[in-house]
Amino acid sequence: MGEKALKLADEVLAKEYAPRIEIAKELRRLHSENEQLKAREWVGLTDEEIKEIIGPWGDTPIKGYTRKLFDQIETKLREKNGG
Repeated sequence: MGEKALKLADEVLAKEYAPRIEIAKELRRLHSENEQLKAREWVGLTDEEIKEIIGPWGDTPIKGYTRKLFDQIETKLREKNGG
């Protein structure tokens, strides 16, 4: 969310222009929520979650090619999501 939008929200709140106060408050709330989401730490998949995705392979540990593949997928997702 842009700084211009936040400045406008602050101006509306300062003027106490009743019809738009709720909109300005909502804009500030959404900005705060967006900042919190950006700050969330990336959580990768566990071996158990990978096993759920690829299907039953008995007690075979997740390693080698499979682990590397999932690590690369997670890296690409992290890049695409700004983290």
